[in-house]
Amino acid sequence: MVISHFHPFLGGAEQQALFLSERLIQKGFSVSVLTRSFPGLPSFEIIRGVPVYRHIRTIARGKLFGLTYMLSVFWFLFRRRNSYDIIHCHLLGFHSAVAVVFKWLFKKKTCSLVGATGPISEFIQIRKGLWGNWLLKIITRSDRVITLCSQSYAEALQAGFSDFQIIQIPNGVDADYFKPAAIEKRADNRIIFIGRLDQWKGVDFLIRAFKILLAGAVPAHLDILGDGPDREKLQQQAADLGLQDVLTFHGAVHGVAPYLQHASLFVLPSLSEGMPNVVLEAMACGLPVIATRVGGIVDIIDNEKNGSLVDAQRPDQLYEAMKQLLTDKELAQRLGRAARKTIEERFSLPVIVNRYSTLYQELTASR
Repeated sequence: MVISHFHPFLGGAEQQALFLSERLIQKGFSVSVLTRSFPGLPSFEIIRGVPVYRHIRTIARGKLFGLTYMLSVFWFLFRRRNSYDIIHCHLLGFHSAVAVVFKWLFKKKTCSLVGATGPISEFIQIRKGLWGNWLLKIITRSDRVITLCSQSYAEALQAGFSDFQIIQIPNGVDADYFKPAAIEKRADNRIIFIGRLDQWKGVDFLIRAFKILLAGAVPAHLDILGDGPDREKLQQQAADLGLQDVLTFHGAVHGVAPYLQHASLFVLPSLSEGMPNVVLEAMACGLPVIATRVGGIVDIIDNEKNGSLVDAQRPDQLYEAMKQLLTDKELAQRLGRAARKTIEERFSLPVIVNRYSTLYQELTASR
């Protein structure tokens, strides 16, 4: 596994890479992780049974960053070339191109996972970067590219991958850890958002919708978990709307399951998404979810069957959806139960790990 950031960084890609590596080892695979070196972190350690090598060393100075990144990946993979069969790159980047070089030189099998879609798609970001078009042309020679959702699948085709190369495998969630709490333990009308506080998450639209909800005499409390560059601006927005007593900014929180299990409704008003882990986690906890029709969300939620979908940047639609689920408890419980069933059948970690196991076996069988 090659990934730029890894534990203790706790973004969605990092969590998925750790979950997958851990579960594959439990199934008998030999797995190790190559990631970047950072001050204060050991160059090697074992995390939850996963060997982690922080051997990607970079010079953060213009074009030297990309060059030193690729050289570090190349040197590490070259020295250990007899210890692995497959190079799995998490998120498209410099390491994906290096992996293809090892496919050509040493017959290694390669796959890269695409995380982001839409305006922040990795295909767009690569084209904008150093040697962008050249790098993308090399990356399209990978054995497989893994997309999380149908939108990303279409973007991969447009980027130059063939239909044969593309395999769609969604993110997975630990349904044993994220599980429903008893109904009586959930707070009434407690709405929760979890995510990075930046322009793409649409939290400003959620706050505006929440103000309309209160004005319509629907009592509720909004919990916002997460941090980011827009936190102060959002806090000021909430203060300007007089929401200080009914809206809590918790900041970054490690271990969100108890918050989800205490809530009555989860909302993700994003403008762009890949396949957000937090939606899967909320659904695994049996929460009714309101989310926007962007990225992989539409592959997870079937509107009015296991959740509720609204258009992005529409606080009026967010308000209507929140009002409906807070005032119709029977509907909220039905959607929550259906959400949990969706996770168990399609997105639980055993289901996802089995799909990756099949992929790896197909790759190595074709050597």
